[in-house]
Amino acid sequence: MKAPNLVKRMKSPFADNDTALLCSEPATTEYRGETYSYTSYWYQCQKSGECFTTNESDALCTAQVYEQYRLRHHIPTVEEIVNLRRQCKFSAAKMSALLGIGINQYRLYEAGEMPSLSIGKLLYALCHNPETLKFYLKNRKK
Repeated sequence: MKAPNLVKRMKSPFADNDTALLCSEPATTEYRGETYSYTSYWYQCQKSGECFTTNESDALCTAQVYEQYRLRHHIPTVEEIVNLRRQCKFSAAKMSALLGIGINQYRLYEAGEMPSLSIGKLLYALCHNPETLKFYLKNRKK
């Protein structure tokens, strides 16, 4: 797997005027009680041998695990969640009320935080089943 948005070489924070090279290897991690495999990315200073990660390399590793979790549990993507709200022509506050969660929590889902399984499955049903969406919209508290 190619590391998108990661540079192959960068200046090392451990040795002046030295280069750190991008490294990768298969890895596994536990997320919400389940094991996931992904490609781990980090940099290694050529001079000192010290290893380090960047925000970008950490985010890429996390994104791989989140994507597998979403697929395994049928949780919609951020884009699907945002599109659902726009399709309903709701504000984030109105959408959070429809789901029975707080506005701040809903905004975190639109920003990329992983929903709980129950909210994730509800969002999936609303995104992928027009009849479920119609039912929720018809029976929501106004």
